[in-house]
Amino acid sequence: MEKIVAFGNGSYSELANVWLSYISKLGLLDKVLIIALDNEIEKEISDFKVKIIRAPYDIKSKGLNGFWKFRCEVFMKILANYGSFVHSDLDAIWLKNPFDYIKNIDSDLIFSQGTVYPRPMFDKYGFVACCGFFGIRDSNSSRLFLKILKSDVQTTGDDQVSVNKIIFNFLKSLEIKDIYYEKAYFANGQVFPLKCSNFPMMGKFSNFYGQELLLTILPHFLFPRLKKSINKSTIVAHPLAPKNNTEKIKLLKEINLLNS
Repeated sequence: MEKIVAFGNGSYSELANVWLSYISKLGLLDKVLIIALDNEIEKEISDFKVKIIRAPYDIKSKGLNGFWKFRCEVFMKILANYGSFVHSDLDAIWLKNPFDYIKNIDSDLIFSQGTVYPRPMFDKYGFVACCGFFGIRDSNSSRLFLKILKSDVQTTGDDQVSVNKIIFNFLKSLEIKDIYYEKAYFANGQVFPLKCSNFPMMGKFSNFYGQELLLTILPHFLFPRLKKSINKSTIVAHPLAPKNNTEKIKLLKEINLLNS
């Protein structure tokens, strides 16, 4: 993987500074590409020397549905111009260098594990792929995947739904060893057992429009979405939180991740 890609606008500037402080501590700022959706975010993170790619997009006026298509287009350009990359949400906090772990994983797609959304994928496999932290290796198969993803999000209006829909439709084999379960508790009282593994889950697409595509789902205990699973072994912590800067900062403070 060559670059670390993260999207942000002014409303997430506080979170962006927290995220970048962890990236700086790991000595990885030179790998970062910040996709600046407005001018404010660029000003607010000026303390960090990272490459900024200006790609204006007003989510409030244009909506999230169009944003996922826009984001896929950016990913396709990043892959064409820079090669393999890792995408990270700004609330996916890098406690350790994930490149040390994923560098030897030979897959086109490397996704962290989500919880239960979307349900068709979860109901079939016991886990879902999460779009908050993933890697794309430069290959014909991965470029085709992004092309298909771009088309599908225009129908679903949700990248997480589309990613898992594609996996659901094309995954033909899946190797999981050393299985265990973690319980996800939700505010509505529902509890779901997440199928996890102490090792990467390795999948293979067959007949993916004439190409083979390899998929890896990273171990949840190293890349957790459940805050109770975050511990000294964690590489990237991405605790579930509402989709706004204030609530995400509040949660990071609660679990002592606000300051690097």
